[in-house]
Amino acid sequence: MTITISVLMILIFLIFRNKETLAPSNMVFLNYLLYFIFPCILFYVFKLYGWEYVLPWGKINDWSTLSIEAVLSYFYVFTLFFSCTRFLENGKGSTKKADFFRGYKIRPVEFFMILALVFIGDICFMQVTGGMDAWTSDYSNTYMQNKKGYGLLNFLLIQSANFIAFLLGVYLYLNKKVSIALVVFVILVLVFSAFFQGIKSRIFYFAIFISIPWLCLMRITILRGIVIFSGFVLAFSFAMYFRSNGFYDTPAELLEYFLSYFNTIFLHDMIIIDMPLDFFVTIDYPINKWMTFFGVNSESYLHDISRWLTSVYFPEQWMDGAATQQWPVETELYLNYGYYVFWIIPIFIYSLFICTLYLMRYRLGPVFIFIYVSELLMFVTMFRGSMTPWIIPFNFLVYVVFFFAGKILCTRVVIKHGS
Repeated sequence: MTITISVLMILIFLIFRNKETLAPSNMVFLNYLLYFIFPCILFYVFKLYGWEYVLPWGKINDWSTLSIEAVLSYFYVFTLFFSCTRFLENGKGSTKKADFFRGYKIRPVEFFMILALVFIGDICFMQVTGGMDAWTSDYSNTYMQNKKGYGLLNFLLIQSANFIAFLLGVYLYLNKKVSIALVVFVILVLVFSAFFQGIKSRIFYFAIFISIPWLCLMRITILRGIVIFSGFVLAFSFAMYFRSNGFYDTPAELLEYFLSYFNTIFLHDMIIIDMPLDFFVTIDYPINKWMTFFGVNSESYLHDISRWLTSVYFPEQWMDGAATQQWPVETELYLNYGYYVFWIIPIFIYSLFICTLYLMRYRLGPVFIFIYVSELLMFVTMFRGSMTPWIIPFNFLVYVVFFFAGKILCTRVVIKHGS
């Protein structure tokens, strides 16, 4: 059944796909490609060739043992999200604007000042989380444990690094002759930031933000999709090598790691077996987190569904390093919106929100495109996490700051046609 559902997902995407690369419906398919189709096919390829597992824990996820309800719930949510977003994308303003970025320029002096602030912030973050010795000698433990208490600084640095990656992309897109010193400084800051913020995810995010001016123009084809996905797999493998302190150092180990990393459907299957459909079990978790800023502590700091379920099913991970497994959106829908027929309500609301940003992306200047893509990537991570993460209000505050900073950094220019 998993192979059949995978083929159906691919066919639905190919028949109805939006050829605009940065369309929400494409991100829906990308999620299910990563967390359902790809690991499913990889597992059965291993099985077909009699793969001998080389990692110490061997085969931990068997796709042939999944319950029918878990598989069908994934297909159901995929169909709802893809249908809603694909329908809503067709509103006024959905077409691309070829010369949009050409109407602006990046002011290099102000750009340099932003870079300097982020670089200083990275140095401060490094010092308060253990110093360079800790980060270079025991990267994995330092990354997981030493950041406690510095979440706000880490959040601001992550968002700022994303923003300067976007500005770099616009700067390179607009200028045939660039300042080598400025570009080198940007790359240095991004590499420095990625080291402390998580190499595995940062490489992917920076590549997206730098590429925004070109992605806005690019039409997605099957060949381009295959190339982009292959590039992602390679970048993910490269980043995972460093994230694990070189533990996954062979292609075979990295391939097997994909099966253990893209495991959300197995986590969801556990919940289906152990818990009944329910209403509003974890929907108040973000509120509990927001209340902590007013001095109201919440029990065990379980501020999202994945923290709670990790503490239940993987207590050693949660107690030893506050590491979490990431449950999928299907689990949140299962525990908060009861019967399957009601799932359409939150899915439609979320689709309406992201598609509204999609239709407005060319109307409020280039920084609004950055905001849209940031929310689009948040939309993707929602499929492996929470529909309402507690960080949402902080994201919008940062977007307001970036929006007005963009008025200074990105200024309009007059395009002289025919000159």
